[in-house]
Amino acid sequence: MSPDAPIDLPTTLPGRVEGDLLLGSPVPVVLALGVAVVLLVHTRRAHRGPTRRRTAAAVGGASALVALAAVLGVNLWVGYLPSVQTAARWVQTRTWTPHATSPEVPAPPHARDPRHGRVLHVTVPSTSPGVPDSPAWVYLPPQYDRPGSTARFPVVYALHGAPGTAADWFAGGRADATVDELVATGHLPPVVVVAPDLNAGAAPAGTEPLDVPGGPQLGTYLRTDVVAWADRTLRTRDEPAGRLVVGMSAGSLGALVTGLGHPDVFGGVVALMPYAAPDTPAVVADPRAAERSTPTSVLRRRDPATVQPVFLGVPGAESPAAGQALARALRDAHQPTTLRVYPGLGHTWVGARTMLPYGLVWCAGQLGWVAP
Repeated sequence: MSPDAPIDLPTTLPGRVEGDLLLGSPVPVVLALGVAVVLLVHTRRAHRGPTRRRTAAAVGGASALVALAAVLGVNLWVGYLPSVQTAARWVQTRTWTPHATSPEVPAPPHARDPRHGRVLHVTVPSTSPGVPDSPAWVYLPPQYDRPGSTARFPVVYALHGAPGTAADWFAGGRADATVDELVATGHLPPVVVVAPDLNAGAAPAGTEPLDVPGGPQLGTYLRTDVVAWADRTLRTRDEPAGRLVVGMSAGSLGALVTGLGHPDVFGGVVALMPYAAPDTPAVVADPRAAERSTPTSVLRRRDPATVQPVFLGVPGAESPAAGQALARALRDAHQPTTLRVYPGLGHTWVGARTMLPYGLVWCAGQLGWVAP
């Protein structure tokens, strides 16, 4: 099949990832603005000139409501926290402390749902320089908890952007809802999703998930510690053909650099909103590190016989130039590659979660992942 053949997705998918009424709809924005207007109008019409204190309080309250509406409106456009549940996940990650987790303890029977997997907040130990033990989010498909099951599952490693957190793919990315629907409709076999935190213990910052000279070795942490933890802790397919690395924006650069640089670890790459060269200052300032962190340079250093499928997803609001350059280099290196441009999308989590299912289904087909 041609890499550029149409990708079939379930028609039910878009509605599954829109979010809830509170954070995923314009209703709160409209309500906040409406109350602000009513408050100001009522103050102006109050009998015979309100006191300065009452006027100041009303103006202050209206200003706060307008600010709230602006924040909610930006969140709605970006899609970062589409629901109260995803907001809770973000808070849980930001307040994380190291803790033991046993993913192999199955969900109790009353909590099992044949259409929905379960999501866990875990700690991934680190042996990589500059990277402490860090949080991650894990999705286990419904089939994982079937009584007596010994099945092993492919793993999708999902990398957040910069700034970002481990929760992003389970908040704005809605990876769990997407995979639930793809698995339930037979468009994707059951898979595990692991979304690590790649901030090296710091607050969300602008560092790409790369090996930084004199700094955190985030690429090493991903391909060694995170993958080893998953294979040791979960029932995974511990082989390159059973692993896919996905990234959004800065995460897409990390996915391309680490994925293409280590085909002995990752069988395929999904790069959403990709770009072709690193931006991290410490990497750019070091010529050797910059070369190691440039996807096309990584590609030139590989064994030419290596084959990895690569999906490149570009939102229509961005220039496709970087994606086109990457696609040419990948195809010149005889890699199964497709570049898809999605009109109407921007560099947001709405864009990332809309493109995600296309990349997952395409790469699963290329890697031969089939439902058991």
